[in-house]
Amino acid sequence: MTAMNKKQIHHIKGNLSSRKKQYNYPGQLVIDGDIEPGCQVSAETIDVQNVFQADVRVRSGIRVHGHIEDTDIFSSQGAEVKSVINSSIRAGDTIRVHEKIFQSDIFTNAACLALDAVIESSNIMACQCIDAHTIISSEQIPCTLTFGLICPDDQDHKLRTDYLKMEAQKKQLQDKLANAEQTIKDTLQLKNKIRSIKPSIKEKIINLKKNKDYQALRELAPFFKQLNERVETAFHNYQAAIADKDEAINQIESFDQEQLDITKKNYLLRKKDRVDRSEQLQTTMTPYIQVKSLITQYTRIQGLHSFKRLLEDMKNVRIEEVNIEGLADAMGRYEIQVRLLLK
Repeated sequence: MTAMNKKQIHHIKGNLSSRKKQYNYPGQLVIDGDIEPGCQVSAETIDVQNVFQADVRVRSGIRVHGHIEDTDIFSSQGAEVKSVINSSIRAGDTIRVHEKIFQSDIFTNAACLALDAVIESSNIMACQCIDAHTIISSEQIPCTLTFGLICPDDQDHKLRTDYLKMEAQKKQLQDKLANAEQTIKDTLQLKNKIRSIKPSIKEKIINLKKNKDYQALRELAPFFKQLNERVETAFHNYQAAIADKDEAINQIESFDQEQLDITKKNYLLRKKDRVDRSEQLQTTMTPYIQVKSLITQYTRIQGLHSFKRLLEDMKNVRIEEVNIEGLADAMGRYEIQVRLLLK
């Protein structure tokens, strides 16, 4: 934590109340209690007991003596927490967790140190290393450990969000056009089907009238009513589908494909730059993963570096050895699946 003079220290003896919602402190924030649900807090540093359902941004670091739950934390430097539950932490420096990381996302450009902690069903991304006591995964919610990659920053997220938003808009228009065309096709098929059975129906009615079979004519009445209703509904659906098709075509023609291409290119260039910088860093450091006790089945380990480092004295587990070089994808990453847990 960065040292602050007394004038820059803001001390709250109880909880940080959610009544005000937004708090912005220029210096160090010390809270004897908790940050209550619904708060948005920013400060130079924060020292707090627990954080619940909050959005926290710190410029120099945060220390949480207890738990964070359903919370997003961004720290330009480091973070130290007892337990992380259903939360997200993004930090520029080392993240230390003492007890548990459960169903959470951890991103750091340094190390994720969970030396005596359990990481369960979480996504951990650390540029330098991931050091944990135990890794637990399930088939429903696997655990993914990524090391050797610089983590996405705000600009990465913005470019990705913009790109995916435009892609979704384009797909929505294409789906609208496809649905309209399918409705038109189905309606025309129904029309042709009705047209094909009309002669036989007409002939049957003539014969019934000729034979004065009025009972049979009355029994046909509900069928005729249902048929007419289907024709009327199909006609309305057809008109609506024609209008939807014309609207979708106009929207697709006016869609800014050039802007989508630019957005996609910027996103991919940013992503490639992040990977290139990650590779350059690895000339001065060797990213690694260490697990002291146990890794369970369904854990995925991936990274850019051509070496993995797992402690030889792991208990109750066998990693199926693979040719890492041969499994590298287009981005140069590889994956190692933990396939077998020995009991």
